[in-house]
Amino acid sequence: MDSSTLLKFMLNLESYPIKPKKVQMLQTHISYLFTAGEYVYKVKKPVNFGFLNYSTLEKRRFYCEQEVKLNSRLSPEIYLGISQINLDKGAFSLDGKGGVKEYAVKMKNLPQDRMMNRMIANKMVNKTVIREIANKLVEFHRHAEVNNEICKYGDIKIIFKNINENFLQTERYIGTSISIKEYNLIKKNSFKFIEENEAVFKKRIDEKRIRDCHGDLRTEHICLSDRIYIFDCIEFSDRLRYGDVASEVAFLAMDMDFSYENELSRYFVDSYIELANDNDINKVINFYKCYRAYVRGKVESFKLNDPDIQSKDKERCLYLAKRHFKLAASYVS
Repeated sequence: MDSSTLLKFMLNLESYPIKPKKVQMLQTHISYLFTAGEYVYKVKKPVNFGFLNYSTLEKRRFYCEQEVKLNSRLSPEIYLGISQINLDKGAFSLDGKGGVKEYAVKMKNLPQDRMMNRMIANKMVNKTVIREIANKLVEFHRHAEVNNEICKYGDIKIIFKNINENFLQTERYIGTSISIKEYNLIKKNSFKFIEENEAVFKKRIDEKRIRDCHGDLRTEHICLSDRIYIFDCIEFSDRLRYGDVASEVAFLAMDMDFSYENELSRYFVDSYIELANDNDINKVINFYKCYRAYVRGKVESFKLNDPDIQSKDKERCLYLAKRHFKLAASYVS
């Protein structure tokens, strides 16, 4: 099912059993999201970035199932299951008859004005809310799966591999979204930190701080509505989801730094440390903030090569990529 056929079908009001008044589409470098009334349908793009592979229909089905399963750990109320796009006698249908041409994750539509990123922009997030988020995250990590296989992802060899992958995948953006000075500074200091802090990383493995986490904990993946909903975890790579809880804390803290909410960011980190009794987070927080900011710069840079993204939107992607790379450099300079 090519993208033009998919978009034509999913943007048609008559395609949905509930007959919504309108359909809105958003897209990332890996997915299309169609909001239709009280539901959102998320369709994965047939892309292969190496660390992520949605290139076949079977793979997309599997990762749709994984997305529902893994996100149900934090927000089971949101993830409703898998929908099919079927083709029968030349006509497409949603959860109808015929052969399956595509899959979509079906979710409840959350109020967009209650997303944490928007609420931060409107100065509607206070320390009480931040404390509640920290507590929810501590409880999630406390019960998250941990075993010998998962603990391996806290080893410096894996951490080095993750860091090095970032640099390899962003070489082509030097001079576009990241300067050679920023690139070399971040690369040099990241490798140096890993080499000089092997004992710290080992201690965190021994204390079982390496867990099956969310993996993509940003303000836009938190909804502050009737309760705190945390959604859209990484389902496409165990390697990128397994990791130190400190890296997860750093991700959300970095995202608040990016929104110029440094005080809330620090309060969040301090609250998590207190509630989890994990003082060693302070030893690695800036390292992981740098890593997470760099990942965001990389992801925004990837969008510059996406043919489905319009030129005006790519200008925004370039702006965000540059800002994230500069933020990453600020943690090591």
